[in-house]
Amino acid sequence: MIRIRSLPLFLLVITGCASVSVPAEFEAVGFEWVRLEGGPYLMGDSFEQSVQDALPVHGVRIQPFYVSRYETTLDQYDLFAEKTGRETVLPNESNRGTRAAGNMVWEDALAFCAFMGGRLPTEQEWEYAAAGGSKKQLYPGTDDETQMEEFVRYRENSMAESFPVGRKKPNAFGLFDMGGNVAEWIGEYYEFYPEPGQDPIWIDLSARELRLARGGGFSAEQHVARTYWRAGTLGTVTTPTIGVRCVRDP
Repeated sequence: MIRIRSLPLFLLVITGCASVSVPAEFEAVGFEWVRLEGGPYLMGDSFEQSVQDALPVHGVRIQPFYVSRYETTLDQYDLFAEKTGRETVLPNESNRGTRAAGNMVWEDALAFCAFMGGRLPTEQEWEYAAAGGSKKQLYPGTDDETQMEEFVRYRENSMAESFPVGRKKPNAFGLFDMGGNVAEWIGEYYEFYPEPGQDPIWIDLSARELRLARGGGFSAEQHVARTYWRAGTLGTVTTPTIGVRCVRDP
């Protein structure tokens, strides 16, 4: 995976009720929406202000949106593949169930979220959700390096495959595995953070093959799970360490 940048966050947000309906078959295999009310926050490396990919720190205002409480599981992706006539992921692995799904290209992640009535998160939305609102935490769920293992599944406390979702502690919004287990494909993003007084220049996804995956995976180093950390790769890459978490508009 090609590193592109890193970033943290400030956020103001309130977790609301998961009132968006979910198809019964997917609700039965654990898919759940959580509403975030949105608000202003500072995007960028405001912790050490040393990671150039995450500078300059800049203000962002997030509109309300829904986000899935858990990373997409193999059970959920299997059901999606069955209903759409697509191939599933990791078909030779019998240990499936609630393990986080990986090994999907960006377009497949996009298709899964569209099937669920949603889309991929923008990078602004993802970081907002990961850092827990105005807490702007270094890791999803904590600022304390000694406690991060309670929230994050990464290289030092994992195995050579994804784990069932929801086994670690949730972050401030009640979202699980925002750090670690599998990294998560991102939708819209801008490559360079804007200077003061400038608007960001969003990447034309139809003209660029580069995509972002945020949060780090089960084989990633600890720092990759920081809420501001950015990583880029081609959208056609398949690896068990990259999966998907969806968002949807109210």
